[in-house]
Amino acid sequence: MENMPALEEACVWITSGVTQKFLKPLTSVHRLSLWLSLSEAMHPSGMIFNQLVHLDLYTLAEGWWDLLTCMLQDSPKLRFLKLTNRKLRSESKETPIGWRPSSSVPECLLSSIEAFVWIGYNGRQRDREMTTFVLKNATCLKTATFSPDSTDLEEKYQMLKVLASVPTTSASSQLLFD
Repeated sequence: MENMPALEEACVWITSGVTQKFLKPLTSVHRLSLWLSLSEAMHPSGMIFNQLVHLDLYTLAEGWWDLLTCMLQDSPKLRFLKLTNRKLRSESKETPIGWRPSSSVPECLLSSIEAFVWIGYNGRQRDREMTTFVLKNATCLKTATFSPDSTDLEEKYQMLKVLASVPTTSASSQLLFD
């Protein structure tokens, strides 16, 4: 693939461990949808997505946490972040080890993210940690929308209580729970 400096939107399904090869030509894209079905996502080191304002990340496989951390760090103008959990529901309530918050707060959280959506939210430990990191640091956040994977009302209520207890830095942000 060649560099595409005027690309408005891209949808990429990555099925093997060559994430960087497919993402490098897309560093100028404005809207990006990433479907990862590989067992471990490789992060796009050294690539800056200067024009990216809308990111949809479909979390089909383990290891997407590191890719998300890099995408947040390397997308300074990102305004909309959507995570969609499409992985088959596992018996485990705990997220596999993998996500670690960035050592510094990504620029997009400090200056541009206005909307955060998580479809298929499970409320597991690492899910909560990542959500807390975003909510605590997104100073321009207007809405955070969570659509849980569970259909159990008590489980959904507990998730809502936990999410509602997270302090936010944006005074105008709204927490929406579907």
